[in-house]
Amino acid sequence: MNEILPWGKEHALFLLLFFATAVCCVWLSMVRKRLKMPLYAVFPVAVLHTLIGVLSVKIFAFLETGFNPNSLGNMSLFGGVFFMPLVYWAGAKLTKRNLGLVCDLLTPCMIFTVMCARVNCILSGCCFGLPIPGMNGLRWPTREAELVFYLVLLVLLVRKVWCGQTHGEIYPLYMASYGAFRFVVEFFRHQEYSLGIFHLSHLWAAVSFAIGLSIYVELQAKGKKVRR
Repeated sequence: MNEILPWGKEHALFLLLFFATAVCCVWLSMVRKRLKMPLYAVFPVAVLHTLIGVLSVKIFAFLETGFNPNSLGNMSLFGGVFFMPLVYWAGAKLTKRNLGLVCDLLTPCMIFTVMCARVNCILSGCCFGLPIPGMNGLRWPTREAELVFYLVLLVLLVRKVWCGQTHGEIYPLYMASYGAFRFVVEFFRHQEYSLGIFHLSHLWAAVSFAIGLSIYVELQAKGKKVRR
């Protein structure tokens, strides 16, 4: 047991991503008929989804530090937020599937994966909150708050997706809500790159909110025209 715990902590990210991939497999197997996905494709799609997600957060972290080679091991969750829709679009085009449906059904996988990545932040001791004034070094629980945010979002969105009550708006809702959440929580987080009380992540959060909200409003407007 004494040997297993250090090994588990050392390989926490791998284990968490493995768990996220397994959950993604279960979810895809449940909704694969709506995607017209054969059973044999579930596992490779789940693995590819995780691998591309990891690559996107690492690439984004590298880009936002100005191609600093020291940042190659870093991750920025905004990379997944901005890059994964492009992956969904490419996948929908290549497989001739409806983009809105693809985004709706894969967004839960995306949210669960980044939630697991945030758990790794707690285990590895990064992305922590600022010290709370007068609390003897106790920090704002920003990472824990983000986990609660993901859980609430999953409960709300998965229910809508499972009941077939969505028409492509799930990912824009995720982008907008995550952008709003991160913009607020960034005031309580420690950041290496900052300008006064504002961090670079404030910019990405605002962009995420603006893009998500604009797409959501556009989809809602189109939906009203169709119903008329």
